[in-house]
Amino acid sequence: MSRLALTQATLFDSAAGLLRPGTTLVIEGARIAHVTQEPIAVDDAQTIDCAGRVVLPGLIDAHVHVTAASHDLAGLALHPASLLSAESAQIMRGMLHRGFTSVRDAAGADFGLQEAQARGLYEGPRLAIAGRPISQTGGHADVRPKGVQVSMFCSCAGLGLMGAIADGVGEVRRAVREQVRNGANHIKIMAGGGISSPTDPIDGTQFSMDELRAAVEEAEAANLYALAHA
Repeated sequence: MSRLALTQATLFDSAAGLLRPGTTLVIEGARIAHVTQEPIAVDDAQTIDCAGRVVLPGLIDAHVHVTAASHDLAGLALHPASLLSAESAQIMRGMLHRGFTSVRDAAGADFGLQEAQARGLYEGPRLAIAGRPISQTGGHADVRPKGVQVSMFCSCAGLGLMGAIADGVGEVRRAVREQVRNGANHIKIMAGGGISSPTDPIDGTQFSMDELRAAVEEAEAANLYALAHA
């Protein structure tokens, strides 16, 4: 098992609300084995002298969109999946280098991006995914501009922020089940308007209570939970 020693670190102690200088942290494999301000033998470990720099826990961001390479969601939906994947890899790398070691993607990322990070193919934080957001016709994740009549017009498969369009209780249940089938860790519901969607008022309410209840029931049935844009 590999051992790593961080010496002369200033430890951020979140429980006490203090900075503790002169700390040594010994990491064995993927676990922190020792945290001490006392002398400790680290001869058999790779050593990094932190020279007083602060060591703090990895940050968690509970609302990201790693596929949001552009604010033009309709244009983003036209990106090839291969290009959007490469753009997402750069976004995830930036998150990790800002100190975020776990993020919750609130729709857009798919199992492929999650698996690429887990395998070490992409440098980035651990990724929890929602898959495609559940949206009513004309809702916050219906990115079709006015005048477009077809139900789908994007060339990418599962990436971007193109919604799973569902109207009525039955369609909502099917849409949620499809995200579960594709590996979602949570379900994203669009329950209100937004500035980035082209056809809905920002102060509008979306989905009926029966539709929302159905989405949450399906999430709970899969031992997941739902989060809502509102």
